[in-house]
Amino acid sequence: MFTGVIPLLQTPFFEDGALDWESLDREVEYLIASGITTAAYPGFVSEWWKLSDREILDSTARILRAARGRLGLIGNVTPQSTYLAVLHAQEFARLGCVGLMCLPPFVVPRSPHAVERHWRAVLEAAPLPHVLQYSASLTGVRFETAQLRALRAEYPHFCSIKVDFIPPGPVVSGLIEALGDSRFTYLIGFAGLQLADCLRRGAHGLMGGAGHVREDLAVFEAIQRDPEHEGLAAFHRLLPLLNFEMQTIDQSIATHKWLLHRAGVFTTPHVREPGPHLDPTQTAELEAHLLRIHSHTSP
Repeated sequence: MFTGVIPLLQTPFFEDGALDWESLDREVEYLIASGITTAAYPGFVSEWWKLSDREILDSTARILRAARGRLGLIGNVTPQSTYLAVLHAQEFARLGCVGLMCLPPFVVPRSPHAVERHWRAVLEAAPLPHVLQYSASLTGVRFETAQLRALRAEYPHFCSIKVDFIPPGPVVSGLIEALGDSRFTYLIGFAGLQLADCLRRGAHGLMGGAGHVREDLAVFEAIQRDPEHEGLAAFHRLLPLLNFEMQTIDQSIATHKWLLHRAGVFTTPHVREPGPHLDPTQTAELEAHLLRIHSHTSP
């Protein structure tokens, strides 16, 4: 089952927009050194819509080579056409991914039946453990709970949902009640803005970005130990950073890249154009957030 902190990798670029393969290797090492055992790629924070199919598959292969079996990778199937989605799913499986995630098509509105046909094709393309990226607050695509129950019964490898809703807590509670399956897991997206509430409701993990993965791990573990006191205090210390990050998707991407550059993981914090660039006032605010978080935990 997919549980715990499962970060999405950022895609590193040079200033001219070319992929920075050595920084990608360092990102893999950074995650492993942080204690991460499973990650995912690509996601919104990976700038998937700015990547070619070849770049996505080549980056996935590079991540798996760098990991050398030390990090399991969930391949996120993001193409908006069913034909390409199936090809990505099959290639992710061939490369050695431990699971698949599917972002349902959303750029052009489709009927619920068309979206379900797309998702079924991905589920049938490879029998790997499968996560549904349920991002209705980003995409507008929704599923009926009866659909989810039926698909779970038909495809036992459909075993997890990433909940990208605002707010996610009531959705988590509703899905747990509706599906009633103790072998099923729920991962929280949106940087974990409501992580403490969702874990109390029965969620199992967090799928955020890689830039503050060590801070995410510390908070997740604190909530597991003591959800009402130590965990809540740790979460509240991290919350201003999450609020800064999650003003927009662009800001989230830029924040994680700046943090990885600051940590010496990325050569540059460049976001592939068109994209944002944090100004000195914003980076000073980030430094203040980090100082507050880490001054509390330092001996």
